[in-house]
Amino acid sequence: MKRKFIPRVIIVVMLFLLVIIGILVIIKYHKEKQEVDLSNNGILNYSDNSISNEHAYVVSDIVCGNIYNNDCRVYVREGGKYIPYLVIKTENYGENTVLLMREDAYPKEMMFRDCNVFGAGGSYYPGSVIDEFMENELYNMYSDGMQSIIKNVPVKIHSKKYISKFTVPEYAVFETINRHVFALAFSECKSHDLLKECDIEGAFIPEVLEFPIEKYVWLRSDAFGGDDTCAAQIYNGKVQSNRVSMYQEQYVRPVFVVSADEQIRSVNSIIKDMEVFVFSIDEE
Repeated sequence: MKRKFIPRVIIVVMLFLLVIIGILVIIKYHKEKQEVDLSNNGILNYSDNSISNEHAYVVSDIVCGNIYNNDCRVYVREGGKYIPYLVIKTENYGENTVLLMREDAYPKEMMFRDCNVFGAGGSYYPGSVIDEFMENELYNMYSDGMQSIIKNVPVKIHSKKYISKFTVPEYAVFETINRHVFALAFSECKSHDLLKECDIEGAFIPEVLEFPIEKYVWLRSDAFGGDDTCAAQIYNGKVQSNRVSMYQEQYVRPVFVVSADEQIRSVNSIIKDMEVFVFSIDEE
């Protein structure tokens, strides 16, 4: 009897162990499935426990006008400080990109150009004071991470000959330059219904008027050929009909372009008691 009892005990023990193993496998399966579901809902796990509860998005998720989004700002490190930029959907500078526009003007007045070059391109954008500032000085204020994702895009401008009174047909009205950081054009800040076809440098961007600032801001074009001693400006959401001398000191409102799928995250470490968006690549 004892010899027959021992094998039965072993069989019972083995069956019990198999049941336990089966239960553990089922528990593990449901746990992994739950983690996958959370990941698909946009909650990603990070190895750094200090940010494990923060959510990840792409920058196109928060463009202005997105009905599912309450805030279309992303904070960008500029000279070591985080500054809010508005996220705008436009195809003026390429498909699958977004335009970032500084919410406020840069807090430094400057001339459009600091020398008298009447008849030789005084209000010509390339090489102007504002162009040099944004493309060089300001661009270098961004972090290495931000510089790596800011696109060097084709920017449409009025040609030097056009703004210098040489408006006969053989001269091109427009030319294209490449820039990382730049100013908006006249046509991007004013309805095309009020412009001549030859003055349109880009589609109208309504967010410029929806998010105005109470400062006089330089535009990169004046939409009028034949007077290169003056340049155009925008104030409080309205393009000024009276152009001003390029020697006047006014502000700039920088814009730049990034891919629509650049990753951003909500964090609460920049502004007290408030969650804001930052680029993942731009964190300190």
